[in-house]
Amino acid sequence: MPPCTARKALSPIATIITLLCVAIAVTLATVAWTNGLPTSNMYTEDLQATNHQWGPNCTYVDVTLHNNGTQSVKLKSVTVNSQPATAVYIVGSNQINSGETAVIRVANTFIVGATYHLAFQTAKGNRFVYNATAELVSSISRSPAYTSGLPRTTHLLLDSHPLLEGNS
Repeated sequence: MPPCTARKALSPIATIITLLCVAIAVTLATVAWTNGLPTSNMYTEDLQATNHQWGPNCTYVDVTLHNNGTQSVKLKSVTVNSQPATAVYIVGSNQINSGETAVIRVANTFIVGATYHLAFQTAKGNRFVYNATAELVSSISRSPAYTSGLPRTTHLLLDSHPLLEGNS
């Protein structure tokens, strides 16, 4: 059998199209690697309530919030059972950096034995809900966060709180 010498090569047009596709793919990969592609898990808000402590006669609850996310969390509002609530920072402020903790005092008319849904909404619109059942305490035992000095009185500004109307 004679050797096969009649081979067809790629046409010049097909070769140009293939080279253009490879060049575009390499360019896109380089741009993505240089700029970094944002993914859904790169910048996350993850606020977790780690503890709560009821005040005398259930007039308030102190909630310890820890930021487990990769970026700072700025609290915009606090609600109790979907109703705006008054909140004061005992430790920290409404800007909770990644890995940091804040203690927020939420004042409301709580009824002993009732379960409450405390929702903390961030400036980015994420809501983190914590459920707590109100219980009477005979004396308040202070956690180590309270022994660091006088409480901070940074107030949380609520957009729809009746006391704040006209104070923009």
